[in-house]
Amino acid sequence: MRRSLLLVVALAVVAVAVPAARAAQPAGPVGAIDNLTANTVGRTVELRWSAVRFPGGATDAAVVVERDGRPAGRVAPAGPFVDTNVLPGERHRYAVHAEATTGKRQQSWPAASASVQLPAYAIGAATADITPTGLTNLGGFGLGDGRLFPDAVVGRGGQAKPAGEHIRARAMVIDDGRAAVAIAVIETQGMFAAYEDGPWGLLDMGKRVAKDIPALPADHIIIATDHTHSGPDTIGAWGGVPDSYMKFIADQMVGAIEQAFNTRQLANLWEGDSDASDLIYNQACTEALNQSPTPDYPGPSVCATPGKDGIVRALQARTPSGTPVVTYMAYAAHATAGGGNGIHGDWPQFVSDAMAAEYGGVGLAMEGANGGTQPCRPTCAFTEPSNPGTKIKDRKPAIVANYMAHVRDALAHASIVEGPVTGAQEFIREPITGPAVLALFTAGQYAGAKLLRSHESPWVVGTTIRTVVSSVRVGRVVFAGTPGEGFYAIGAGVRRAVGDRTEVIQLGLANDQLGYLIAPVGYVPVIAAEVAVNDNIIFNVSPTIGDHVMCTSIELTKRLGLDAQTPAPCAPYNAADAAGDPLGAVPLGGVVAG
Repeated sequence: MRRSLLLVVALAVVAVAVPAARAAQPAGPVGAIDNLTANTVGRTVELRWSAVRFPGGATDAAVVVERDGRPAGRVAPAGPFVDTNVLPGERHRYAVHAEATTGKRQQSWPAASASVQLPAYAIGAATADITPTGLTNLGGFGLGDGRLFPDAVVGRGGQAKPAGEHIRARAMVIDDGRAAVAIAVIETQGMFAAYEDGPWGLLDMGKRVAKDIPALPADHIIIATDHTHSGPDTIGAWGGVPDSYMKFIADQMVGAIEQAFNTRQLANLWEGDSDASDLIYNQACTEALNQSPTPDYPGPSVCATPGKDGIVRALQARTPSGTPVVTYMAYAAHATAGGGNGIHGDWPQFVSDAMAAEYGGVGLAMEGANGGTQPCRPTCAFTEPSNPGTKIKDRKPAIVANYMAHVRDALAHASIVEGPVTGAQEFIREPITGPAVLALFTAGQYAGAKLLRSHESPWVVGTTIRTVVSSVRVGRVVFAGTPGEGFYAIGAGVRRAVGDRTEVIQLGLANDQLGYLIAPVGYVPVIAAEVAVNDNIIFNVSPTIGDHVMCTSIELTKRLGLDAQTPAPCAPYNAADAAGDPLGAVPLGGVVAG
């Protein structure tokens, strides 16, 4: 009897001890979460884990996720859990446990945890084919469609059919979670802010995108052309193209920007540069006499208007896994390198395609400060022999080899870009004092060179012209859009104003095309004296437009949040801009003969 009583007491002690042990370490019947990972996928964070063990008969099994200490969701045990409520640059900590009902609710213990730092940006890129069909007027060389000025005298772009090359509209969108910007290019000779015969101007395209995607405002969009001298004449100075093709380009460009926005992925952005000064020449310097591989001019180096932007600037967006989304480059070489077949986008198209082939994703190459600057084709006498293209006979692969070597070099020394994203635009007005440009606007149609740009107010009022200056900021990188073939001094002036910590990428033919933007104004008489061998003065709206664009660009950097120093000579231009555009309210446009 005493032995039985002791056994009962002992069992009672054990029965009490077991629950006490479970309270100290409540592992329960549900297995712990193992091998938890948190990775960015597209614009989301995706959590995955190993298979969870549940006891037999368990019901209502699930995996529960907390983000930063708050409930985030509940999913099936196999997962995954996808967090769509994330923004670029954020950091989150996730706690994950499994739970099920086995007579009572049980959960795994301890909760598994994982942290993730999201990239600074969500970046997307896309292209759209704009290759025309049939015989197309090409723009870039000479003037007119041959009706008044014989081709044998002035030359012209001529006509061509597609011959294997494909020209495209290309776009990238960069979003920091609070604002988004777009940089885009169209592989044609040039395009205007607004057109006379329809809403297919570069600014019209931006407005269409902004209407469809309010998160991408029109003043956050820069659309340029690559200025190919073997592409469709979307200016009209060489016979022009049909309205139906203009509409097609606009539709394709809008579609590419919107696709780039809709396919954004969380990605890090890297930026670097490489000195390729030996692959271009300043048209006003004696180096222009040494375009052949062997020196033709042995004399001293002389330059009446010194300066050229020989830097290849490259950016690459990569997902956290290292996959490129877009590879971008800008360079000051005019798109007169040649080497393609039929209709083509010249070196920007060739390099864009090469970057896409080498890295994956989208390739996007654009013209920089191309005013007064031409490319070696493919080498000049002063080109460094180390360039791989010096050993290639065919021009197109030689140019691509040279430029791609600098893209690789720039990316090899690239550093990460972080910081705010924003954009700004300013409309400016200039008198049309260049006689050739004024003649084209008033009577170009009689010479087979009818400019397709809008002659209506506010774009042209009397003999004044309105255009747009654009700037986009991505962290420490500023894209300064110039509405024509801007001289090196424009970008150089912006760089001096913002300091060395900011990388300024000057873009040519951005949101408009008003010919050569000569800067500084003191260079104009020298460029005019070279008219026999240099057409920069012929296609120049006014002596002051280059300096005006530079000063406006500097002021725009302040709107982008940068601490820029305004040069004293900018005061009159800034005062004119601050006054708005009273002439724009005048209902009458410019004078057109006939």
